[in-house]
Amino acid sequence: MAKEQTKEKIMAVAARMFSRYGFQKTTVDEIARSAHKAKGSVYYYFKSKEDLFKAVVEQEIGILKIGLTKVIVNSTDATGMIRNYMMSRMTLMKDAVNYHKSLQADFMEDFEFLSESRNEFTRFEIELMEAILSRGVREHKFQIKDTHATAQVIILSIKAIEIPFYHQQKITEFEQTIVELLDILIRGIEKS
Repeated sequence: MAKEQTKEKIMAVAARMFSRYGFQKTTVDEIARSAHKAKGSVYYYFKSKEDLFKAVVEQEIGILKIGLTKVIVNSTDATGMIRNYMMSRMTLMKDAVNYHKSLQADFMEDFEFLSESRNEFTRFEIELMEAILSRGVREHKFQIKDTHATAQVIILSIKAIEIPFYHQQKITEFEQTIVELLDILIRGIEKS
């Protein structure tokens, strides 16, 4: 098996195990055993369990970025972009299990080794939302004085509900409410 395939297999097994048992309860020995690799193979690619978990979370973040960027590319106007961004984000986030586990666990454990990855993802989302809002202003659809500040408020508000919605499995229960809140948001920034 080629080196890249071995690394991918280790990451796939680790992602499954971390999502099922959590970071603390998953050991490198169990990951190696489940991947049918020697423990040394895991350490050949990842210097620690933290390094492996970070790689898994960053892979999930990469998938999120690709999915969210596609939404922007495939939308025809700024209003549609915001609506599609929010709805697609809800769907994409359901699969980012380890990313969510790291957010939830951050309240109880030290996940400082993930803070830069999460901060970079937040910056990415703010920049993407700012681009959407700027387009809406250029199209004379939105009335916003400071697109950067508005983008920050929107993204940070979304992030504030991630833990209750995804960890407490409440996303389908509140999906209609989210749609209604999205309509309120759009009406609030649209030109009258």
